[in-house]
Amino acid sequence: MTLSDPKASSVQTLAMETYARRSFNYLDRMADKDGLPYFNIFWTKPAEAAHDWPDFGDVMSRQLQAAVMARHMTGREAQLEKIWLKKILSLMDPASGLLVRPETSYCRSVADPGDQALTLYALVTAYQDAPGQELKKTILKLINGIRRKVDGEGEKSGYLSGFLIKSLMSAARVLMDEPAFLLAGRLTKHVFEKTSTFSPDNHFRHGGHMHGNLRTLLGAADYALKAGDPELFSRVDALYRYVRSESTRFGFLPEQIGRKGDIVLCETCALMDYVGLAATLANHGHPEYWDDIERTARNQLIESQLVDASWLESPDESGGAQDTAQFTWSAIGDRMIGGYAGWSSPTHFLAARETLNAHWGGPELKDKTRAFQNCCGGSGTHAFYIIWKNAARFKDGCLTVNLHVDKLLPQAEIRCYQPYEGLLKVELREDCRVRVRIPSFVKPEEVRVEVMRGNEGQAKGQNQGERLEPRFWGNYAELEGRRAGDVLRVYYPVPEFTDEAVIGNPGHRQYRYRATWKGDTVVRMEALGDEFKTGYSDFDKRDVPIFYGKEGPGPLYQRQGMMSATVPALAPLHLDSSLIDFWF
Repeated sequence: MTLSDPKASSVQTLAMETYARRSFNYLDRMADKDGLPYFNIFWTKPAEAAHDWPDFGDVMSRQLQAAVMARHMTGREAQLEKIWLKKILSLMDPASGLLVRPETSYCRSVADPGDQALTLYALVTAYQDAPGQELKKTILKLINGIRRKVDGEGEKSGYLSGFLIKSLMSAARVLMDEPAFLLAGRLTKHVFEKTSTFSPDNHFRHGGHMHGNLRTLLGAADYALKAGDPELFSRVDALYRYVRSESTRFGFLPEQIGRKGDIVLCETCALMDYVGLAATLANHGHPEYWDDIERTARNQLIESQLVDASWLESPDESGGAQDTAQFTWSAIGDRMIGGYAGWSSPTHFLAARETLNAHWGGPELKDKTRAFQNCCGGSGTHAFYIIWKNAARFKDGCLTVNLHVDKLLPQAEIRCYQPYEGLLKVELREDCRVRVRIPSFVKPEEVRVEVMRGNEGQAKGQNQGERLEPRFWGNYAELEGRRAGDVLRVYYPVPEFTDEAVIGNPGHRQYRYRATWKGDTVVRMEALGDEFKTGYSDFDKRDVPIFYGKEGPGPLYQRQGMMSATVPALAPLHLDSSLIDFWF
């Protein structure tokens, strides 16, 4: 049960583990009998899932990486984790070192640059989880295969792609591979100096894809840090601030910048790289971006995980079409619980009924609306892992609490009661200094800190501890010399307020919303203005049904329970002992 689950009988504190656990239903079930995941989930009657070319190198690599991360967050292993790793390794071409898709009725046998990027990142994650010489050899051979493609295909090569930089940097750091680092530098130089991906005044070119550009920036930030390039790092920061200007306060990001129509969509893959880039910048000199991460996590990201699939029609158990090698119709809605939105609006899980006929799929996939694109299936869990890993850190005798979410470290247990109460509680298990980020809606003079020493105060039923006076430094409250057994309570007001947001493409229809906030959490989302039934799709070249108002599939922000004064139950936590960390 979660804060945003309409079926919950009680509410819980906010823990990223909750969402990772829910993702196992999707990870375990949305695959065929051989373990191959499905990219397409169509909003047909009944709903159907279909294999497509991304399933081999794209979707399966993301699923593997998500499964490894979810295991570190929960202690539970996805049923298909080992199968996915085995299948990916079986697709690695011995001659080139690259992942090559098999030839099928819906897939050509090619070595795609995007596949190599996602496969490399997933294999490095698997290697950091369980190092092995054979896996290391596979990774190094893949890096060498990518390098040969870059060398051999020249300036027009699809392998001169910024999407590869973060993957190469993960290998450069985890495997300490110098060729990966040098290749990441070549690609970074190419993207920033020889392409029009990013304008000289640090904007995206018209038509820029948010996920692709953010992944490029995430890799460039990592490269700048390792190379010691402050100018590049500063430029990445400027581009991040541009992305912030295109986002809403609650984390809605347009999938595509500057579409020529009335459709604007939010993709979970983009949210993943948005919080990843923000965390990288926040960990290295820009702590003000923790507020962006917290608001995105509490709002658009959480709402992007499916909890209610009643809008997806499934056939009766007694009948319906039999599954084929490419299609399945069985219990699609139930199997997708825990999956993630590909094209949401601020009020609905799916923003528009587009078919993308001119852009995607063979004849068997035409004239159908995708309810989900399952590249987002692994990306959502990846995003929750980023937030979980960066929520609090212990380094050099100091506990730093960056996000007001629950977290369990060997040195401390952290609990937060937003939005029901402005209270962050830290139970220390080790002597240390403590730093707690103060939310942007709180003034330093509004913060009250108390300490109970050991369990004595709680045993006596005391509700109030000794008052402490923190030192405020930037957006952190700092407490020196705390002892193991201390229970710190940081109190602050959680104001309720409203603001308005507008989304839409320049020169086309704009959609207005009023968000009601309690602190960093949206507790109500209201569409303002006309309830448009259709809008022009530049992909479909016609008007299509749209869902930017009150009516549509999978209503979001059903959070009426958050308006009341409630004492939430403590969410189950899992100890963070993971070494997988690509943002610090």
